[in-house]
Amino acid sequence: MTALRARPLLGTRVDIRIDGLPDAEANAAIDAAFAEIAEVHRLMSFHEPGSDVSRLNRAAAAGPVAIDPRTYAVIAFAQEVAAASGGVFDICIGRRLVTWGFLPQPEAPAADPGATWRDIILEGHQVRFARPLWIDLGGIAKGYAVDMALKAMALLPSVQCVINAGGDLRVAGPQAERIALRAPRLADAAIPAIEIADGGLASSSGLEDARVHQGLTVGPHVDGVSGESVSTQRFVSVTAADCMTADALTKVVMAAGVGSAPVLRRYGATAYMYEAESGWSVLGEGNI
Repeated sequence: MTALRARPLLGTRVDIRIDGLPDAEANAAIDAAFAEIAEVHRLMSFHEPGSDVSRLNRAAAAGPVAIDPRTYAVIAFAQEVAAASGGVFDICIGRRLVTWGFLPQPEAPAADPGATWRDIILEGHQVRFARPLWIDLGGIAKGYAVDMALKAMALLPSVQCVINAGGDLRVAGPQAERIALRAPRLADAAIPAIEIADGGLASSSGLEDARVHQGLTVGPHVDGVSGESVSTQRFVSVTAADCMTADALTKVVMAAGVGSAPVLRRYGATAYMYEAESGWSVLGEGNI
């Protein structure tokens, strides 16, 4: 028995497949997953005025702001990855993405150009900013939503499940799944594939969304150290134990390239990187 459903969420299409459950049980599990994804979006969207992210951007520089434990967990992990990557991964990139036109102008105090992840202070389940800044969780929240969707389904280990949110996916169950790494602009013959069992995969690319800002080509990914756009000629997929980790690490590899290997090793992750000029390379132990 296979149940397969899709719904537009997280700015993309989310597909969920369950094998090995009666239809009624599978559909109930999928309903729970979609509900959890919608809740994560509500909490962590940069675009929604009532989200935790928007409330923090408006008020956290003036004092501590209480947020949902899920949002707190994502910010805490983002801070961990920021420290591990030497600041290459930094959720304080909202100002840049607004300037380049990838995000809308928020109703919030102007962000300090010098603000970094070190200005985010976690206190219990409250967060405050040492100076005004705009956080954006777009580089990590989708992976977290996928992980939480799987948790919400509460499936037995014998049940096969795949959740795919526009290329950020989680596989659970007794069987490995073969996943094609579909980098934009690649001919079908050049598309490699990997196998994933009980783990997550996330992908990031500058190949499709590049635009010109003040005469310079910029993409939707920012090097948190330099504050500059990372290469728009790079595609990265990362496999890790969960999708949130994979999602965050794609941004590290997008910015640091081969220099991201120590961070990947720390999290037991593997990156598959495609560059327009040099083709595919693998950072870690995986094969393609």
